[in-house]
This record gives sequence, structure tokens and C-alpha cells, in this order.
Amino acid sequence: MQFTPEVLLEQAQLLTDREVDRRRGVLAVYLRGSLLYGSPLLGGAGDIDLVFIHHDPPQVPREIHPLTPEIHFDLAHHDQAVYQDHRQLRVDPWLGPALRDARPLHDPKHFFDYTQSGVRGRFANPETVELRARPLLRQTRQFWMERQFNPPLGSIGEIQPFLDALQQAVNSLALLTGAPLPLRRLGLDFPELANRLDPELLPAFLEALGADQLSLDHLESWYSPWVDALTAEKTGLENDLLALQSRYLSDAVHTLLEGRQSLAALWPLLVSWTEAVKALPGEDPHRGVWREACGTLGLSGNDFHRRLEALDRFLDRCEGIFSKQFDHKDWA
Repeated sequence: MQFTPEVLLEQAQLLTDREVDRRRGVLAVYLRGSLLYGSPLLGGAGDIDLVFIHHDPPQVPREIHPLTPEIHFDLAHHDQAVYQDHRQLRVDPWLGPALRDARPLHDPKHFFDYTQSGVRGRFANPETVELRARPLLRQTRQFWMERQFNPPLGSIGEIQPFLDALQQAVNSLALLTGAPLPLRRLGLDFPELANRLDPELLPAFLEALGADQLSLDHLESWYSPWVDALTAEKTGLENDLLALQSRYLSDAVHTLLEGRQSLAALWPLLVSWTEAVKALPGEDPHRGVWREACGTLGLSGNDFHRRLEALDRFLDRCEGIFSKQFDHKDWA
């Protein structure tokens, strides 16, 4: 069967109808994510992102419902209280763009319609764009600053915070013109965005990530240990979800590697690998190759300070882009 966007939309509506009938207290349901813009499939795998808004705080924040082995529904559950302040939602870097573009699948009391209208008002105004984007850049700069006063020892515990900070900086730039870049597509879409903004931005990002000298052979050798870590037994709800997403991630990365798109493959591989390893017990053998990979990238040990220096240079370029766009503004 060919899973066209139209087929996937129909399946999303069917699942929504079933879940609304099965659950009490669902106020509204909306579709967000890549299916809104075309096919969500990459390497034949993909997800369909649905948000259920509940009258009361939900017991479970997130669920994965398989449609096929390669395609799943990713259900988020939100309390209606999250949606009360439309002005704050408008400048939220994650919910703001999602709500602007979202498609309602269940909204009998027009709660979502009212919320979306409030978010869309003044959404594209320069001051609103800045309020949505600049805090992410400031958070990354704060991460860097804190490590100047308390220099890290290059411990493996620094790797996930570093990747989180780098992702925030990248998405501060993405928010200047659109929505944040999702995990699987960040490495695929960022080069085009970077080249539009500053030709030196992508090399600076690669240096910060430690990928400027990375070979395709490295990534191919990491693929199987990474998949093993994703599917290994872990503890905690979020990491159960990560295992359920293993085909969604691995099929996409495999496709990117076949296309020799090493940067595009590295980001989802490294970020999800780091999340998976964090949940593995003690000295689990799956940690070993991950440690070696992080060492190759200079994200641990004595080379970590070089990544921080490269992050500083990347942030300088990001901040220069913000200065050109927003400094000396006249919004009166």
C-alpha cells in the first residue's frame, strides 16, 4: 500500500475518532508536524503527530501507537490550562509555530479554533519573532558562560547538555523564518538555512559538533551499535518510547547514509544514541562504542574545551545574524 499524505490524514482522523470515543474528557485534538507540509516519511518511515487536549491533567503525557512497523502515531496529551494565555503561546518557540500551522481533527466546542486564532494574531510581527527566537540563543550563550566560570572536565555527563544547547541555537535561527527543525530533519535542513543566512555558519556548526573531520566510515561503523542501544532494555517511560521509535529513526538514518549525507545522518544518530545510553543501567556494554564515538567527535575528555571554543564562535555568528535583523529596530 502506498502511504500518501491523503491516506495518512485519513488514518489520523480514524485514530482520533476511536480515541475520543474511548476516552473521557477530551476537549480537542489537533494534528501538528511534518504531515501538515507533505509526506512525513523519510526512508519509508515516519510519524504522525497528534495532540489531545484534556479537560483535566492527563495521566500519561505521551504515547506511541504503531500504524505499521515503519509508521507510528505520536500522541501528546496536554491539560487545557496550557492553552489559556494566547499571547504567551504566540511567543513559545515550540507550541507557537505548531499551533499556527496545526489542523484540528476534533474540536466540537471550538476551543482549538479560538486558541489558534489568538496565536495567529501578530504572529509574524518582528517583535513577536524576536520574542520567540532570541531566548533560545540566550540559553545557549548562558550554557557556554557557565562553563567559563566552572570549566568542565570533559565528563560524559556534559554531552547531552551540550547537544541540547547546540540544538537551541540552531532552532533560534530556524524560528526567524519558520518552525523549529525536528530531530530527523535538523541535519538535513540546516545546511540550506545556514547558507541563506551566512556562508560561514555551517562550517562553524560542524566544528562545534566535532564533525568537520568526520568520515562516512565512522558513521557506518556506529550504525549497528546505535540501533542496538536504541532497542536495548532500559528504564523509564521516555526511553520505552525511544525503543518504539527505533524503526522511525534507523530507517531514516540508513537512507541518509546510503545517500552519503553524513551530516544529516549524524545529528539524529548522536542525539538519540545519547538519550538511549543515558537510560542504560550501570556499565552496560552498549555504552562502550558510544563513548568511543563521542571521543572521536571531541565531545568528551581533553578535547571538550575545543568544542566549547567552537560553540563560542558559532554563537558569535548566530548573534551577528540577530543583530542585523533586530538591532536599531523601529516598531513604533
